[in-house]
Amino acid sequence: MTTHQIEQLYVEGIINDDTLTDILHQWAVVPLLYDDGHEIKVEDYFNHLEHSLGVEAYAAAQSLYELSVQASRRFAEPDVYEVLQDCISLQEDLWMTNVLTLGDWIHWMEQAAQGQLNLPVVDFHSLFEDLPEGYMIQDFHDDLLFMLEQEDHPKYQEALQQQQSLYRQLGVSAS
Repeated sequence: MTTHQIEQLYVEGIINDDTLTDILHQWAVVPLLYDDGHEIKVEDYFNHLEHSLGVEAYAAAQSLYELSVQASRRFAEPDVYEVLQDCISLQEDLWMTNVLTLGDWIHWMEQAAQGQLNLPVVDFHSLFEDLPEGYMIQDFHDDLLFMLEQEDHPKYQEALQQQQSLYRQLGVSAS
């Protein structure tokens, strides 16, 4: 079973909206239960699912969760793992708002797990001076969205460029 099989099962109606959302929500939030990526296991994801899965759905979810565990091991050290957690959480938000496709999200995670990409690098201070401790990519994204709601904002164009750069680094296709 490939990780992209989950998309096919959804299209075929084998996985419904609620089940897909549950599977992907666990994909995004279970890593938040850990301080580093050394201990997380595939079973941890299944233990938090609210929906029971049929054989095909279970196998497809397992492929996703194995991919996440692999990425967690690659970025296991606490500071880097925190960035991975933040990225995955933001990717869930972007998927839910149809900014990021499921295929692009899976592709990004595959590349991250296989060492073919690095986690996003964002210059928070390019737009903001005084930032609170613990300011993360998701906070930056929220602040960018606020700035982009104001077309007359003096840093609108820079915010738009930062958003496009962040989205590219998170796997959002340019389509």
